[in-house]
Amino acid sequence: MRIGIDARLYGLEHAGLGRYVMRLVEDILKLDKKNDYVLFLKKAHAEKFKNRKRVKVVVTNIPIYSFAEQTILPFIFAKEKLDLLHVPHFNAPLIYNGKMVLTIHDLIKHDSKGPETTTRNRWLYSIKRLGYLTLTNGIVGRADHILVPSNFVKEDVVKRLHVPSEKITVTYEAATGSIKEVALTDEEKIKLLDKYHLTQPFIVYTGSVYPHKNVDILVQAIEKHNQNKEVDLQLALICSRSVFWERLNQKIVQKNLQNRIKLLGFVEDEDVSKLYSLALALVHPSKMEGFGLTGLEAMSVGLPVISSNASCLPEVYGDAALYFNPDDVDDLVSCLETYLKDQDLRFTMSTKGYQQARIYSWQKMAKETLAVYKQLLSK
Repeated sequence: MRIGIDARLYGLEHAGLGRYVMRLVEDILKLDKKNDYVLFLKKAHAEKFKNRKRVKVVVTNIPIYSFAEQTILPFIFAKEKLDLLHVPHFNAPLIYNGKMVLTIHDLIKHDSKGPETTTRNRWLYSIKRLGYLTLTNGIVGRADHILVPSNFVKEDVVKRLHVPSEKITVTYEAATGSIKEVALTDEEKIKLLDKYHLTQPFIVYTGSVYPHKNVDILVQAIEKHNQNKEVDLQLALICSRSVFWERLNQKIVQKNLQNRIKLLGFVEDEDVSKLYSLALALVHPSKMEGFGLTGLEAMSVGLPVISSNASCLPEVYGDAALYFNPDDVDDLVSCLETYLKDQDLRFTMSTKGYQQARIYSWQKMAKETLAVYKQLLSK
């Protein structure tokens, strides 16, 4: 059989989606020795698959979320006479009439709305949001099967988009392995702390600072904690610069917290690994996630996680995390203080985190995805 994968999002430049597509493609190709594959890739990544057996590469630089994606791309897909197409995001062409698997990672954009969630002007934002809602509502009916990364997302898709439960399969993702467990010498520790203007103890947050990530509550919690405690706690925010980054920085300056909260900007994985080895915990305050990969990455290297109890996070982290209400700053402060005082708790959480991260694997995700392919191809 001939299976196509829309891999235009392949690559680390596409963040979490890019990592998912990379592991999907690479692990499926390792696992499946029978079917032929057509990979629709951007030119930058096409060379990697040039000489792979049973793999054809179709180079297409059609932009994500573009008009051409809905009008030209379906004909590129159709030209390959596929038995099955997998589009690993909600942006599949509505007019493509072949058999199709769709991955929906979350429905965050259904909830995260309003002027504060965008960098666009009001009219352009309204048009884009209407396009998103039209596309997601249309494409779930068009798809033959839908993959999601958690039961939380499955229930959300069933409830919001009225998709039958039996049409959806949960394929959990996993830590990518890009964050490594490292041991630093005293000299290396001093050098790293100086590089990022940090002092110990510090906690860390990694990810974007979009409004649904709820990073404001971390700023409030650090401010409250440090008002009453003898030992100051620093917060290191690992996040790329953006309009939302600038807005957050303004709040930090207004509160005169520049010495307590450090916006590190983009940090390479090698240094993230080193920072994790020195941090007390990773705090994940998000109100909405589809899987919660950031916390799982931390757990995989022994860094304990203090997490929001919202959306899929308790499902994915199990009893390995310490949870707080993402709408209650006092609850977060209480969690931090309990965690800081209890060395046995920190050790237990680190041990449980290791175990929790190892429940998930990309090989298992690929195996479950391939089972869906086989089921659809047999019909």
